[in-house]
Formats: sequence, C-alpha cells, structure tokens
Amino acid sequence: MSRPQIMGIINRTPDSFSGDGSVSVPETMARIDKMLEQGADIIDIGAESTRPGAAAMSEADEWARLEPVLEALAQHPSRNDFYLSLDSCRSTTVEKALGYGIELVNDVSGLRSDAMLQVLSGSDVDVVVMHALTVPADPEITWDGGVDAVAEILRWKQAMLQRAASVNIDSTRLIFDPGIGFGKTAAQSLNLIAHAGELVDSGGRWLIGHSRKSFMKSLAPEPNDRDGPTLAMSALLAQTGVHILRVHEVGRHKALLDSLCM
Repeated sequence: MSRPQIMGIINRTPDSFSGDGSVSVPETMARIDKMLEQGADIIDIGAESTRPGAAAMSEADEWARLEPVLEALAQHPSRNDFYLSLDSCRSTTVEKALGYGIELVNDVSGLRSDAMLQVLSGSDVDVVVMHALTVPADPEITWDGGVDAVAEILRWKQAMLQRAASVNIDSTRLIFDPGIGFGKTAAQSLNLIAHAGELVDSGGRWLIGHSRKSFMKSLAPEPNDRDGPTLAMSALLAQTGVHILRVHEVGRHKALLDSLCM
C-alpha cells in the first residue's frame, strides 16, 4: 500500500488547543524546518484557533500573523520539496496568499462562503473541504447520538461536489476531511476513523485530522499525552488508504508509516 502524505500542523496562534502555537516568526520557521527534516510532505499554516471557545480574530490580525511566514517560505531553500497549505476560511486571506505560491487551501468552513468559491474557481490550487457543524468547534453542538456518521459524511461529500461544480471547480481538486471532533460525539468521531475505508472506497482524496483531539480525552486527558493514541489510529488509517494525515508529531509518524507501507 502507498504511504499517506504527512501534513504537519503549524499554528501561528498562542492559544492552540495542543499547546504548540507560536507567534514569533523565527520560532515558527524553526518548527517548519524541524518538520521538513522529519519528513513532512505538506506544511499547513494557520493563524486562527478553531478550538472550542476560541475568540474570533480580525482579518487584519490573521494576515499580520501569516504574511511574514509566507514571505520567508517563498525564499526557503527547500521550497520545491514540500506542498504549502493555508489553513483559513477567509476568502480575502486566501486571495492574498495565492501570491505567495500556496498549493493547497484548507477550508475548515467547508466551502460555505460564496466569496471563497469564487476565489478558488479563479485559481488552480487544491482545496481541503472539511465537514463541521460550527467553527470554532462547540462541544455543545453535535449530531444526535443516533446519527450514522459515515452515511452523513458521504451525503455531505456529494453536496460538496455539486457546490464545487457550480463554479467549475473540478472534483480532482477537492480533498475531503470528515471533520473529526467538529460537531461529532466522541463515539461518532471514533466510528468515522474505524470506517474510514468506506469513505476512501467512495472515491476522491481523503484527509483525516485526528491528532491530539478531545475525542481521545477518555484515553488521555491532556492534549500532549495523546500522541500514543494518535499514532495507533494513524496506523489503522494508513491501512484503509487514507491519502493525508494531518498531525502534530511528524517524526514518529514518518517512522511508523514507512514501516507499514514499505
């Protein structure tokens, strides 16, 4: 089987739920260099927290955090060796970032914005479309416990294909993210991971972002203690054919996936 691509998470925010956020440009660049040395295929940079209870930030503040890093990365000596992803749901931010050579947009709002659709339709970048009931995540707003999570995500996928097609965004540019922890109970998130093969079998590319999330808190109360469960789930996901794993800890994932996918 082929190895999933590893997307390393870079948070340009001091209030990241996992405690790995940074606002200093040198600190951020050092984190990126470490992830690249460890084998990250994709670097995903975001400046606005989506953790439960996160305060909204202004467009100007988001761009102020992103622009200096994007400028530095444009001159990075290894720039041709990795994909650069922007984690943002603001069309104006994405439009500016396109000028810095991003190859991927990670839209946690799931193409809800007509303005975002128009910006993407005028570009050739790929886009991660994530399912969420609310952004930021609200633990009080989830599907009913009896909802079939897999069936709902497959229905949502078809709706996203139609929405993208309405502005001539080719389906091959879409990467689907079921939104682990966003509007799902812990059981539903676990069910999506356990049945990720059904999502993959439905066609298209799939990304899973499960790293250190709170659906694991019964196993490990603190985010930084969840790397073990994250790795175990990643091993399962790799065997289903998932295309991208979005993770905090790149080095151990690279070693794990290389051993599984030789």
